Amino acid sequence: MQNKGLRRLRWPLAGALALGMSLVSFSAWGAGSLAVSTWGFNLDLINKNITQPFEKATGVRISYELGNNSDRFTKLMVRKGNPNVDVVHLTDDFAARAVKEGLLQPIDVSRLSNYDQIYDWAKDPVGGHYAVGYTVQDYGIVYRTDKIKTPITSWKDLWRDDLAGHISLPDITTTQGPATVVMASRAWGGSEKDVDVGFARLKALRDNVVTFYNRSSQLVTLFQQGEVWAAPVLRIAWGQLLETGLPLRWVAPKEGSVGFVNVLGIVKGTRNLDAAYRYVDFLLSEQVQKAEALDLVDSPVNRKVELPPDKAKLLTYGQDNIEKLIFLDPNYLLQAREQWVDRWNREIAF
Repeated sequence: MQNKGLRRLRWPLAGALALGMSLVSFSAWGAGSLAVSTWGFNLDLINKNITQPFEKATGVRISYELGNNSDRFTKLMVRKGNPNVDVVHLTDDFAARAVKEGLLQPIDVSRLSNYDQIYDWAKDPVGGHYAVGYTVQDYGIVYRTDKIKTPITSWKDLWRDDLAGHISLPDITTTQGPATVVMASRAWGGSEKDVDVGFARLKALRDNVVTFYNRSSQLVTLFQQGEVWAAPVLRIAWGQLLETGLPLRWVAPKEGSVGFVNVLGIVKGTRNLDAAYRYVDFLLSEQVQKAEALDLVDSPVNRKVELPPDKAKLLTYGQDNIEKLIFLDPNYLLQAREQWVDRWNREIAF
């Protein structure tokens, strides 16, 4: 998902997406066209950095279908066997679902000239080479330095007395909800597959939580109103939080930060396979990855990208940040999701 926290949606796009509309109609399929399913955030910058240069370099015309993960996944399901999109952008958990449903085809990585330039964890994030990662974001903790004097350095610090009554956590149904369970478990002696301790610690923390948030915009408001002093946050919200003008600090906890990879998949049954491969390879290139990072759209997975400090500090970038990333198995989380949601609602939700 593009970094909407760092670049806000233009109203016509945001309003139309809120109404569930697809803004860009498809051209007729043909050798010179490519249909791409994606989120639509920062569409002006995507046109500048991807659409226009790709069309100029290849002669292939791109058209987009826009929407959130769930809506676009549903459309892929409805069109299974007769798709009208060639390439799909998804979070890794939705890509795992797409593989399970037979919606994607394996990627022949020998056809990707930029494949060796990306980080190893981006090369096959859902297994079977059904997808390739093209952007990453981390999950850390943000806190107000004027309210919290002792620096936060650990996930365990969320349980400190000086934070009581001023914490917000993501709901289990959000992208980062399961990661919260995992990191609570890891911090207190459990693991990704041993989450009893995490659920127990989160249950104990419940009385200190102001609210469980569902959207980054909701969390920004809570910080602005002074109700929340600290919260686990995805990198996409960091730009919006900085815009509040509050004295805030981003922390990559010592136990590590969860890394979320957004991926590209080639839809099974595409009739524009060559163009699909060219598009995927183009997005992995140093040129495109750097352009998107400089415009604060996405954090790069291409290891050759070099960024100036003022841009780097707003993105998931640099050896220190990358080495702290913990990548969870999207297939395991998909399997565990229903049970975790049920347990969260019984034991933790207000």
